[in-house]
Amino acid sequence: MGTDRGNMILNSMTPTSKQRRRRAFRNESALYLLLLPSLIGLGVFYIVPFGISMYYAVIDNAVSRQFVGIDNLIITWNNQAFRLAVRNTIVFMGSSIPINMLLALMLALALKPVRPSVKRVLLIFFLLPLVIPSGSIIHFWEAVVRTNGMFNRLFFPDAPVDWLNSNYAMVFIVLIFIWKNIGFNIILFQAGLDFIPKDYYEFAAIEGAGRFKQFRIVTLTYLGPTILLVFILSVVNSFKVFREIYLLTGTHPHRPIYLLQHFLNNQFAALNYQRMASASFFIFGFVFILVLGLYKLQQRQTYL
Repeated sequence: MGTDRGNMILNSMTPTSKQRRRRAFRNESALYLLLLPSLIGLGVFYIVPFGISMYYAVIDNAVSRQFVGIDNLIITWNNQAFRLAVRNTIVFMGSSIPINMLLALMLALALKPVRPSVKRVLLIFFLLPLVIPSGSIIHFWEAVVRTNGMFNRLFFPDAPVDWLNSNYAMVFIVLIFIWKNIGFNIILFQAGLDFIPKDYYEFAAIEGAGRFKQFRIVTLTYLGPTILLVFILSVVNSFKVFREIYLLTGTHPHRPIYLLQHFLNNQFAALNYQRMASASFFIFGFVFILVLGLYKLQQRQTYL
């Protein structure tokens, strides 16, 4: 009797499947309720504008709104200014992003054994460009690269060069991008390196792996998700550098630094929404394919 009564009490305390479903429904409802503001913001500020831009890409103009298919895409692709902007943007991203990521990873590895108090000071130093207003950044770089700037005074006092209107203009744009964004990437790589257990390095050392092999097998393998995140954020930040370039050079800069953002800005100023939307479609396709390819590559390396 005592055992039966105990079983009855235990069964009454154990939640039934109906109670479990009700509890799970409440938890899911709370989760979606908390996500609702973010989902609304995503829809209003990203998905809806993207859909509107795709609509403008397939109509002839904003008045008659006749469907023209891919005609706008073809016209935009054949535009010489657009092709120049695409070529310069690929050169800029293909040089600035890898250099920025490599330098950030090397500095993160170099800072790993440093004392925490010293490391904090150095990280604050690297993060300073992120909190400096764009106007102050422009004044600083104008004082460096203009004809009467510091760079000419130090190295070319007899024959000063306007570097932003020369064939070396892209070099200085890459330097501005790296100077501004390297600190944030160092923070991300530091977090990724701290996440890797030390036991993996000790086991690799016992197996006879040297430092380079440990870096290749352990560090790069387990740092894969962080590298992907840093790359995606670097791509996003590479488009944001237009603000500094625009303030330095205006709407029509020297040919080597005429980027896609200049093309989009000029088409918006001319109210040519069809060409601007078509260019946005190309940018979205390029970034989507690039990020998806790297994600697949990272997943494949992770599960090898």
